[in-house]
Amino acid sequence: MKSLNLAAFVAMMGTAALALATKLFFDNLLALGFAYALESGILALFAYYFTVFLARLAHWKDFSETLKNPQVANLYSAMPIAAALSVMMLIKIGIPLFPYNESLAFVFWSISAVFSLFFLVTVPINLKFRVEVRHIMGTWFIPPVGVFVLISAGAVLASAMPWMKTFMAFFNLFALGPAFVLYFLTLSLLYFRTKFEKMPEQNLAPTFNIVLAPVGVSIMAVLFTANLLDGFYGLGPAFSAAARIYSLTFFGYGLWIIFGLILLYKRFVTEMGKIPFSEMWWAFVFPVGAFTLATYNIYTVFGFWLFRAAYLMLYAALLGLWGVTAIKMLKKMISV
Repeated sequence: MKSLNLAAFVAMMGTAALALATKLFFDNLLALGFAYALESGILALFAYYFTVFLARLAHWKDFSETLKNPQVANLYSAMPIAAALSVMMLIKIGIPLFPYNESLAFVFWSISAVFSLFFLVTVPINLKFRVEVRHIMGTWFIPPVGVFVLISAGAVLASAMPWMKTFMAFFNLFALGPAFVLYFLTLSLLYFRTKFEKMPEQNLAPTFNIVLAPVGVSIMAVLFTANLLDGFYGLGPAFSAAARIYSLTFFGYGLWIIFGLILLYKRFVTEMGKIPFSEMWWAFVFPVGAFTLATYNIYTVFGFWLFRAAYLMLYAALLGLWGVTAIKMLKKMISV
């Protein structure tokens, strides 16, 4: 119980994105059953690994030391992200015949809020003066991604629990500030690292895919928050217009990132050979899932057929990445 596999939370993130994407866009019994199965597996795994995390947290001295490790510390934020995505699943998908989906979602949101903000503060402080440029990886985007997902989950929760609407509107507006600042600071650090440092080890290559994640989750965060601000001190129309402009602009930015990642992985393969399979392959999945969900929400706002076509292509890529990674992971587990 002293050990904790943080990659399990990364796997839950990608799987939750697939479950939500399946339920939101495909209205048939097969898709609903698939989404239910994924949701059930995630909730069960989260309950187990969160218990392991709390046991790890009880050994505070050992735990605090891992927060100083630049290769590990940022991965802790995957746990509150998995919790926030569970909120969205419980509201959007739900547990059949379970009358307390909203209440359970509130518990998950509370867990996500506490630990997202905790890691947002403690990880940068603990890493100060302990990091070299070569330590900067795509995993550094996980803390700001966590805040964006928390904002999105809060807006979804408030849609099901109207008494939270005012509180959540204030909370989301306050949280958007540090989320964007930390995202752009991290983006600058990673850009510097890729330009002036050697490529990392091959098994860390998938972590660079996380650069796409904040694009998708930030689009969802601003669009969902805009829905909360209807009648909120006159901010609704202005914020809604800004959110729409932002979503279109960053959709284009996301496409540019995808092109850049393709070139980056081509460079990896050319210079260092084939990328070996590891648990970090789950880092390929969630960023694509986040951008897929963002594209779907842009489509619901504008109704333009191009976004529907983009969503379908992204969903196919998400399903393929998840399937390949899950099968390889299962084979690895069986062979052990």
